[in-house]
Amino acid sequence: MISKLRNIVNRNCISRDENTTTLKYWSEVVFANCVFALVPLSLLAIIPAVIICLKKESYMILWFDLFCFTMLIIVAYFPGMTVRIRKIMLMSLLFLAAFVLLLELGSFGPGLVYLLSATIFILLLFPGKKTIIPFVLTLLFCVGYGFLIHINFANISVDPNINVLEWIAISSNVLFISAILTLMIPFFLSKLESTLEEKVLLLESVRKKNLELNKSIEEVKTKNAELEQFAFIASHDLQEPLRMIASFMALLKKKYENKLDDKAHQYINFATGGAKRMKQIIQDLLLYSGAGKNPEPMEEVDLNEILLDYQLLRNKLISERSAEINVERLPIVHVQKTPIVQTVHSLLDNAINYTKDNFPPEISIFAEEIEDFWKICIRDNGIGIDPLFFEKIFVIFQRLHNRGDYEGTGIGLAVAKKHVELWGGEIWLESELEKGSTFYFTLPKNVS
Repeated sequence: MISKLRNIVNRNCISRDENTTTLKYWSEVVFANCVFALVPLSLLAIIPAVIICLKKESYMILWFDLFCFTMLIIVAYFPGMTVRIRKIMLMSLLFLAAFVLLLELGSFGPGLVYLLSATIFILLLFPGKKTIIPFVLTLLFCVGYGFLIHINFANISVDPNINVLEWIAISSNVLFISAILTLMIPFFLSKLESTLEEKVLLLESVRKKNLELNKSIEEVKTKNAELEQFAFIASHDLQEPLRMIASFMALLKKKYENKLDDKAHQYINFATGGAKRMKQIIQDLLLYSGAGKNPEPMEEVDLNEILLDYQLLRNKLISERSAEINVERLPIVHVQKTPIVQTVHSLLDNAINYTKDNFPPEISIFAEEIEDFWKICIRDNGIGIDPLFFEKIFVIFQRLHNRGDYEGTGIGLAVAKKHVELWGGEIWLESELEKGSTFYFTLPKNVS
């Protein structure tokens, strides 16, 4: 029932075609809420007022209260009137209430409160950047009421000692406050309107940016689809010719081995090695393009178990290099298992392979807790890296060394960087030539 009545008031007191971002619209919302609240509040006030008026035989105030309540009902629920007319009716009631209360209760009664409230309501319900109308209406009211005192209209004053000068002294305070409100409220409302306009412009800008972003996302999706198609071609169509080259080179070497000189055998080895390297590059390219598209679910992964698995898997390499791996207790992280295994293995492989001659690798692995992140550190005593190349080593297919005992294509660190950044972390290093390197990467404690 209450919601139904509120809907009727909103329908009558708020313009349907008004822009919801304008100050005028919100002034109508304030108006609708005031009217909706005034009706039941007036009903609560009118009951004791009727009883008091009957006891004191103040019939004028009694009839006036009933008249005001009826007018509020019309303003709130009577159909067929514009919002502006309803506002004017409410303002007229306030001035009329001020006049009747001054007439019946004297110049120091609640009539002055109603007179001042009329100024406030006009400024709120008829917002404008600059207006003197509320002050002018209050001034005209005070002058008119003073004139009625002067001519002693209908024995207007309940206090026979009051005169025009005393009324001027009383009303001047009301006029002063009215003037202050007339200056201040429009100023604040104009600032509020400017803020609303800026908000609208900002929202419109955000909307356009979102449209552009969505368009860019669609373009990226299209490009990704094209890249996936390329990856499919690379994994099938490009590798098949390489297999044919390697196979025919092997047949050529086998069939004509005794008829070819050393130079020819060298050329065959070059061709076979190039085909194998090209195949490895294609496979690494597929690995890099697939990073971040792993369908594995997020799970709790113990980094200590990854280190144990690595030592078992690379046992031959570790033994050949006489590598020493020291591991402090590592945390359990919430990630996809395969990508984190690839990341850790790539960093450890680098630490073992890029070592100084006649110096067995010494690798330390530990973790630090930094607010919402785990920082994993892998430190080695290898050949080190010039600071000029710190960024370059994380770029796909970039290698700073050509070592015969390490046949990688430079994909490992690029894949590791891609995985870590997709989890919301960072990867970086500290290093000096001939003094070893320390690689760091961070993982959020709660990766979503």
